Amino acid sequence: MWPFASVGTLAVWELRRLARRGQAMRVRLVLLYALFLTFLGLTAYSFSPLPLRLIFLSRLPPLSLRECAEFASTFALLTLEAQLIAVVAVTPALAASAVAEEKDRQTLPLLLITLMSDREIVFGKAAGRIAFVLAAVLAGVPVLMITVLFGGIDVRLLGAGYALTVGTVVLCGAIGVGAACRAPDLRSAVVGAYGRAVVLVCGAFVPPCLLATPFGVLVLASRFRLSDTDFLVLAVGYPLLQVLIGFALLARAAGALRLREATAGPPPVTTYPPPPRPAEPPLIRPEDEVPPDLPPLDPADPVLWKERCVGWRPAWTLPLASKVLRGLAAVLALLCLLWGTWAQVDRLVRGLNAGDASRSRTLSAVEGGWLLMAAGVLAAGRYLLPVAVGVSGAVAGERFRATLDSLLAAPLDRRAVLRSKVQAHAERGSGFVAVAVTAVGMAFIAEQGVRVGVAAAVLSASGIAFVIALGAWLTVRCVADVRAFRLLLPVALLAAGWPAAVWNAARSELAISQEDLFRWLLAAAAVCVLAAAGLWWRAGRDLVRGV
Repeated sequence: MWPFASVGTLAVWELRRLARRGQAMRVRLVLLYALFLTFLGLTAYSFSPLPLRLIFLSRLPPLSLRECAEFASTFALLTLEAQLIAVVAVTPALAASAVAEEKDRQTLPLLLITLMSDREIVFGKAAGRIAFVLAAVLAGVPVLMITVLFGGIDVRLLGAGYALTVGTVVLCGAIGVGAACRAPDLRSAVVGAYGRAVVLVCGAFVPPCLLATPFGVLVLASRFRLSDTDFLVLAVGYPLLQVLIGFALLARAAGALRLREATAGPPPVTTYPPPPRPAEPPLIRPEDEVPPDLPPLDPADPVLWKERCVGWRPAWTLPLASKVLRGLAAVLALLCLLWGTWAQVDRLVRGLNAGDASRSRTLSAVEGGWLLMAAGVLAAGRYLLPVAVGVSGAVAGERFRATLDSLLAAPLDRRAVLRSKVQAHAERGSGFVAVAVTAVGMAFIAEQGVRVGVAAAVLSASGIAFVIALGAWLTVRCVADVRAFRLLLPVALLAAGWPAAVWNAARSELAISQEDLFRWLLAAAAVCVLAAAGLWWRAGRDLVRGV
C-alpha cells in the first residue's frame, strides 16, 4: 500500500476543523485588505498631488492608453508582491499551529497511537494547511483579472506570480510544521517558524540575497526582458525548487515528531512506587517486520559485504532531496550525451558533403560540443558528490559514532578495511565515470583533435581518482564526516567542472595551441595520478598507526 495513504484523510479533517473555527473568512479578509491597501497606495502615489477624494470621484484628466497600461502593469506587480507578503506573514503561524496545538491540548499521543505513521501525520497536517492557504489566495484572482482589461499586462507574469505564490506557500507551510515538530509549545513553534522563514524565504533581508527570494524573482520576471528559456526557469524552476525543499523539510520533521519536549524534564518519582503489574497485551499487535533479503555473507571480505548491504548514510545529506537531485542530474546527463553525440554525427555526415560543410561547422559543432561538455560535467558531478559523501564517512563516520575501536579490534588488516570501505562507495554509480570520461573526450576531440581529446579524457579519470584518494586520507585524519566532506567538496567540484573552463579557454582569444594544451593536460593528469597514489599510501599508513 502507498506509504502516504492517510494523508488525504487527515488533510480533509484539517480543512473542516479550520472552516468550523471561521479561519477561512479571516485569512481571506487579511489578503483582500492587503490588496486594497496596495491599490489605495499606488493610486495616491500615481496621481499625486491630487487627493484620493477627487481621484475616486472621476475628476481626473484624460489618460492615454500608454499611461493606463503602465498603471495596470505596476498595479499587477505590486498586487502580486502584496499577495506574497500576506502569504509569508500568515502561513508559518498557521502551519505551526497544526502540530503545536496538539501538543498544547495533550492530544498528540492519541494521534500517535493510530495506524498512521509519523510521515502520514506530518504530511497530512501540512497538506491541509497548505491547501487552506491556497484556497484563500484564490480570493485575489478576480482583482488581478480586472487589471487585464486595462492592457499592458503580460499574462505570463500572472502565471509566474501564482506559481511563485504556490511554491512560497508550500515552503512556508513546511517550515511551520517542521518548527512545531521540534518545539515544546505553540509560542516556541511560531517564533522558530518565523525565524526560519526570514532566512529561507526572505533572504534575511540582506540586499544581495533579496534577488534570490520570490519577491526579487517576481521583479526580475516583470521588469527585465528575459528570453523564453530564462522566464521558464524563473517561473517554473524556482517554485519547483521551493516545493522540493519543502518536501525535504517535512521528511526531516517527521523524524522529530516523537521527540520529548525540551521543557518536559524527567518523569516524577514517588516515595512509594506502585508494585509492578504484569504487562497487558496490546490491543493491536504490530506485524512482524520482515528482514530484508540480503545476499549471503562473504567470508573473504565481510567489511565489503557490510558496506554494500547495510551501508550508513548521515542524516545531514537530506536523503529525499539528494535522491531527487541525483535522478535529475542523471537524466540531464544522458539527454545531453545523446543529443551531443547526434549533433557530432550530423556534423560528420554533413562534412562529407562539400555543399553542407560550412553549415555543419556553424551549427552542429558548437551545439554538439556544448552538449557533450554539459553531459561530462553533469555525469562527473552525479558520481563525485555521492562518492564524496560516502568516502568522507568511511572511517570518520565510524569515529563519530564511536564504533571505530570495535572495528579496528577485529582481526582484519586495516589497509584491507579501508580499501573495502572505499571500494563499496566508489563502485556505486561507476557507470557515470564512463559517461563523464567519454563525453569530455568527445567534446575535446571535436574541437582540438584526437590527441587533446584523449589527454582530456585521461585527466578527467585521473581527477576522479584523486578525489577518491583525497577522501580516503581525509576520512582517516578528520574527527567527523562533516568536516571531511567540507574539505573534500571544493576539490570534487573542481574535478567535475574543470573541463568546461579549459574547453572555454581553448575556444577563446587566448590562442592556446593544440600542442601546448596536450602537454598541459598530460602533465596535470600525471600530477593527479602521483598525488592520488601518495594520498592513498598515506591514508593506509595513518590508519595502521592509529592516527
